[in-house]
Amino acid sequence: MPAELKRPRVALVVSEDADVRADWARCFERLGLRTLRCSGPGVLCALLAGDATCPLHDEADLAVYDQSTIAPELTLRLIRPRRTLPIAFAKDRLNAEGRHEPQITSLASEAQERGCFGYVPVR
Repeated sequence: MPAELKRPRVALVVSEDADVRADWARCFERLGLRTLRCSGPGVLCALLAGDATCPLHDEADLAVYDQSTIAPELTLRLIRPRRTLPIAFAKDRLNAEGRHEPQITSLASEAQERGCFGYVPVR
């Protein structure tokens, strides 16, 4: 497929904290990914409403959830079997410049067997 027809990989960043969401999105954008952002289950969440899928998940290649803002009920829906979207849980850390960075702590999906192409923080 010609390079101009390939769509960029898309990372969905989910956090209730707007600063965390923005900084994490910038981390993925620096890696060449396009990003989508969601403020989490505080808004109308399709998954918590009982839908089988999330419209943002349908557009993403990877979803990264801020583990400090995810409710147990949503976690259970994210780790259910037959999900093909790689779901990563991350905790926030501040880098030397005081910017938020995601530190991936776990993957929760069958898609993890394909490997995660996401962000690995610089130590």
